[in-house]
Amino acid sequence: MKRIINYFLFILLFASCKKDETRVVYSLPAGTPSFSSSISSIVLDSTHKEDVAVSFAWSSLSYSINAAVTYSLEFDTANAMSNPVAFIMNADTTKSYTVAQLNAIALQAGLEGAKAGKLNVRMKAEVRMNGTSTNPSTIPATYSAVLPVTITAYAPATVSRLWVPGEYQGWNAATAPTLADVAGKGAYEGYIYFPNNASGNYTFKITTAPNWNDPSWGYESATKMVKGGGNLYTPGEGYFLVRANTTSRDWSTTPTTWSIVGDAVTDWDTDVPMTYDTESGTWVISSVNIKASGGFKFRANSAWTINYGPADGKLVQDGGNIFAPGGVAGNYKVVLNLSDAGNYTYTLTKL
Repeated sequence: MKRIINYFLFILLFASCKKDETRVVYSLPAGTPSFSSSISSIVLDSTHKEDVAVSFAWSSLSYSINAAVTYSLEFDTANAMSNPVAFIMNADTTKSYTVAQLNAIALQAGLEGAKAGKLNVRMKAEVRMNGTSTNPSTIPATYSAVLPVTITAYAPATVSRLWVPGEYQGWNAATAPTLADVAGKGAYEGYIYFPNNASGNYTFKITTAPNWNDPSWGYESATKMVKGGGNLYTPGEGYFLVRANTTSRDWSTTPTTWSIVGDAVTDWDTDVPMTYDTESGTWVISSVNIKASGGFKFRANSAWTINYGPADGKLVQDGGNIFAPGGVAGNYKVVLNLSDAGNYTYTLTKL
């Protein structure tokens, strides 16, 4: 009798264990989720920060279990989406961003201010049931297709600067021209005129303030700078694009001469040269006929490596075309001002 009772107890225990092993069975959503953007390209305008810049929408998904699906939006400049900036949307299936919000995301993801770039966006869906940051859910996430959006972000409100004192201006840090980090990533640039020097000395250093209180950036090699290093230099007189990266420690000087080119003045291959005015520190064409149709741009050294057009009220690398004011053809005086690092401007004056 005792043996029979033990047998029934074993059967009950086995049944109980089988019941405890019952597991939830999920199924992954079929196909690729729909995902859409209201724009494919945008130039962000800092004077309209609260305007809606973009709206995203995606399909609602189910994993065939009684568990909430959490959605996220991921942004990355890399096509592989290897290190995205992510924002959790919870159960929402739409999201709009203002100009200011999208600008902040673009800069955080790696785009440069005042320069058009591609930002990749996708939707991520996941079941987070029983998952934690150290022990995530074992249910695989589902991703939408990646949508590329071309964005021209604007630079941060506060632009960091470096000063460039040198032999050409008496080594006076307080009055030295500056380089600007328009993208907020440690990459500084600016244009400086180095006049003819009887001694042939075209050396300079880079300071972090308009004084010599902290160690200045100086020469380590032909491409690298270091705090407390020797004098940097240009190969001679001229108008130079000076670049200095405080993160990578790269530095360079590029001699430039400027012109305008485009079908509003000649064609897109024939440059109209500009003359540097040392008194005003600007590049000038005293008179040029600008047509009512077509456009033109500024470029250095008769090549497209360095070229400027307008975006968000400023001249930026690879910006748009410039047109005759009000579509009125005629002779114009053209002035290009690159003396204020990070704030390049131009004027067209009808003669």
